[in-house]
Amino acid sequence: MHHYHHPEKSGGVAALLEVIPGLFQVFGIGHMYAGNVGTGLIFMFGYWALTFVNILLCFVFIGFITWPLCWVAAMIISPLTAANACKSR
Repeated sequence: MHHYHHPEKSGGVAALLEVIPGLFQVFGIGHMYAGNVGTGLIFMFGYWALTFVNILLCFVFIGFITWPLCWVAAMIISPLTAANACKSR
């Protein structure tokens, strides 16, 4: 039986991989780094779907309020959960 030692992932690197691309509206990369590919894809495509809805809401002006709020929420939640995913592995 062969056991491959997986090096431990850094929570700081996972958080940076969420924050830096998050500045450009791309989330989920830190989760993929942490080994949670499904969660990363959910964050990525879920945020893009939410952005599409907020763009549509900009036509009735509420999107100008909800879009930045969603981005700030993603910038807080996504790095924290990516860093915690590294600790639980």
